[in-house]
Amino acid sequence: MRKSRIACGAAVLGYFLLILLPVAGFGGEGELSGVPVWNSRRLGLVWNSFLMAFLSACGCTVTGVLAAVGIHSGRLRNSGRRWFFLLLAPVPYYIYALTWMCMVRWAGRGDRRWFAVSMTGLLPCVIVDIMAFLPMVTGLVLTAMEHFDRQQIEIARVYGTGHKVLARVMLPAIWPSVSAAGILVFVLSVTDFSVPSLFQYQTYTLELFSEYSRGCDLGQIGRLALPLILLVLAMILGALGGLRSLSAGSASMGAHGVELSGIWAWMGKVGVLICILQLMVPAAVFVLEIRDWVSVRESIVLCRKELAVSVVIAGLASLTALALAGPAGIWVEDKPMPLKALALFPVAVPSSLVAMGLLQTVNGSCFHWLSQTVYFPALGCAVKYMPFAVLVFMARARGIPREELEIARVYAVSEGEYFFRVLLPAYRPAVLGAGALVFLLTLGEEGITLVLMPPGYETLAVKVYNYLHYGAGELVSGFCLITVAVTAGVMVGAGRMMSRRRKTGLRGRGKKA
Repeated sequence: MRKSRIACGAAVLGYFLLILLPVAGFGGEGELSGVPVWNSRRLGLVWNSFLMAFLSACGCTVTGVLAAVGIHSGRLRNSGRRWFFLLLAPVPYYIYALTWMCMVRWAGRGDRRWFAVSMTGLLPCVIVDIMAFLPMVTGLVLTAMEHFDRQQIEIARVYGTGHKVLARVMLPAIWPSVSAAGILVFVLSVTDFSVPSLFQYQTYTLELFSEYSRGCDLGQIGRLALPLILLVLAMILGALGGLRSLSAGSASMGAHGVELSGIWAWMGKVGVLICILQLMVPAAVFVLEIRDWVSVRESIVLCRKELAVSVVIAGLASLTALALAGPAGIWVEDKPMPLKALALFPVAVPSSLVAMGLLQTVNGSCFHWLSQTVYFPALGCAVKYMPFAVLVFMARARGIPREELEIARVYAVSEGEYFFRVLLPAYRPAVLGAGALVFLLTLGEEGITLVLMPPGYETLAVKVYNYLHYGAGELVSGFCLITVAVTAGVMVGAGRMMSRRRKTGLRGRGKKA
């Protein structure tokens, strides 16, 4: 088994070397044209970033909790359809950005003041972030509710009504998971520059990207970004406890959830309704925006190359992440917090900074030829999103008794038999989940591909992002409608596949019993 351990060690080492590779590009010296590192303008941009992220996290958390409560206490509790809100979970930000732009344009035809306020600034950024992250928050909170000990609910029902059980027993118990979901929204919002740039809302992350575009020194930009990175990283580590609790037990499904009435029942229904609108409104808006369906066919023709490039880059990023993040996630799961912080470091770094550092490092090395290949943006996306795959493998590793794996390792005839018959089946859910997660996140990435894409290539996300700035409404609506249809089809197919495997597993257990 020595060869397998050497291979795993090499993969773990490769993971840490790769995530730290962009850092080498920020070692330069220089001044930003004599401008102080911190001034009132930059402090104002930091405030803008944190205000946007805070409002997005609060709005998304409140709505996600209400939606999860409505699903958990409603008719969908025991149905596989309770996960309907995940149908468009992987779609990029620009889907909801264009949806909001179209709705504001329709509503603002008679009132220019409403049009000006709603098309730029803080409000549209917060609304787009809430719509984009709502499926993730609802899913995390609903998972926490389903992992809550059902016996505690039954005991609490003896002494109080449904809404008291929810408010005094269940919500306080799952609060770590709820706060972790809110922290994730804050982190993803504060490190993104695409949504603020679309709605002309000045944030600190957008300022860093602008400074790079003006040709400033990367070493100084790295020092400007360091306080933001450290704060975001601390928040991520704080969310780990809540995420760990999701895999601490098994889901407890019963005939009934927490029975709610009155205002609580209505609030749950409102949350579910918002999730339904989050699914239906984008598709409806794009259909209404397209007056001539010939433009849809034209959109397909125009975006074929970009869609193919996007799929290739996402596939390469996913394979790279699985090869390195799998062993790294399993290895780091029981390690001290500093190592966990290092493993999750890229999540706290804005995508544009990851791309800048990687470009500077590679161009100054013997691997400069890599920047002329399609694999270069895939490598940047792998660096950014591998930590998410690490989190998936960490969660899976906590649910597998290591003693059983060690026994299987002893009795395995060869390393190949142990890997293919024991280890791979045990971690298959993590492999599929992490691979799909990195693939879908890369598919909607704009900042990294915008910086690292070689000449002559363009991804669909960048193409739509550019069209949104130029205001090509009907054509870009066709692009977005294609994206929505493809995403929904992939999610439906994945859901059916998981459902079939679960039924097959249950039948197998029944036969053994």
